[in-house]
Amino acid sequence: MKAGMAVLLALGVVISVQGRVWTNSDGKTLEAELVRVKGDQVFLKVEKNRKIYPFDIAALSADDQAFIKAYEQRLAEQRKEEALNNRRNKWYTDFAEAEAEAKEWGFPILFLYTAPEWCGYCQILEKNVLDTSEFRDYSRRNLVLYIADFSEPADGERWKKDNADLYKKFPCGGFPCTYLLSTDGKQLGKIGGADSEWDAAYFINQLEGYKNAPPKAAGKKNRKKKKS
Repeated sequence: MKAGMAVLLALGVVISVQGRVWTNSDGKTLEAELVRVKGDQVFLKVEKNRKIYPFDIAALSADDQAFIKAYEQRLAEQRKEEALNNRRNKWYTDFAEAEAEAKEWGFPILFLYTAPEWCGYCQILEKNVLDTSEFRDYSRRNLVLYIADFSEPADGERWKKDNADLYKKFPCGGFPCTYLLSTDGKQLGKIGGADSEWDAAYFINQLEGYKNAPPKAAGKKNRKKKKS
């Protein structure tokens, strides 16, 4: 990730790079410490005078270019880790907003129909799974959360009216009902109901299985072909 040191410090991202011997395309060497990468240049702090100089990356050896590429990759991973650590667990009530975040992060959407005010199984799902630290940690790093709460009849009817196409694609025959959707809105899997024996690990296991499966046709059941 190409960024100045000031930006990295502001983000709390720092990768220490000790001095090494750099070689240019003419075979000349220089002992220096990598400070930052910007555009097509790398900035090196020379060991002898501790001054920082820019060098064209293309003029360095293949080994040096590979080192810079690995450095940038580590930096990008560290910045992503920092962002994930600071990401909030948010249950969206606007599906368009959930879709936008799913595309930004590349995470699937956990689409939950629930009615915890009167549905005992919904309360079980919340207590045993959704409210646990294990699930919260998992969802922060792997999911975008969307909720359709039918606790109040008026709210439920309003939701169905405002989201008729969504409800048609992903129907709910009983609460709770959980869909896992790809970033482009295709069904990856569905978990119906809840069970007192379920825990966060079981639920996460189900989701992980669906993440690795091919998308299913929304609103349609898979039918086995009859043998001729």
